[in-house]
Amino acid sequence: MRYSIWSVRVAVIAAVYAALTIAILPFAYGEIQVRISDAMLILPLIPGFGWDAVIGLTIGGFLANLLSPFGFYDWVFGPIANFAATILVFAAKKVFRPGTMGFITGSLLAMITIALIIGYGELCLVFGAPLITVLYVFIGELISIGIGGGVVFYAVVKRLRR
Repeated sequence: MRYSIWSVRVAVIAAVYAALTIAILPFAYGEIQVRISDAMLILPLIPGFGWDAVIGLTIGGFLANLLSPFGFYDWVFGPIANFAATILVFAAKKVFRPGTMGFITGSLLAMITIALIIGYGELCLVFGAPLITVLYVFIGELISIGIGGGVVFYAVVKRLRR
């Protein structure tokens, strides 16, 4: 029974991530992108979440990128970026606990990871975008994860403390 509940959580996380990304389609792809769905990348830091969020967000990234104008490359780079970012957020939870230091460390690691994998690895190396693209992707992630993820994190943690 435990595994079926876990599977449902993974599926719901993946579906919500993909739906949020697809809902803002024009803003979710490209050199300057702000994915509100990336606020969810902070989920592995929240008590009660862990591997279910890591796997769900990885699958959600793949599903959302099926509509990407970058095609196959985004099908590969996107899920890898989400997996690496959420693993680092999950590690921050283990090291710093789900508090302010955990949030700052986890979100910063996630932002840098996505900026490097998507901004540099995919957009610069594969598509020949200028190196400044890494900064553009980082700024988009700062908005999504740093601000949006902060709102999600603190709202959920506050609710859990009740």
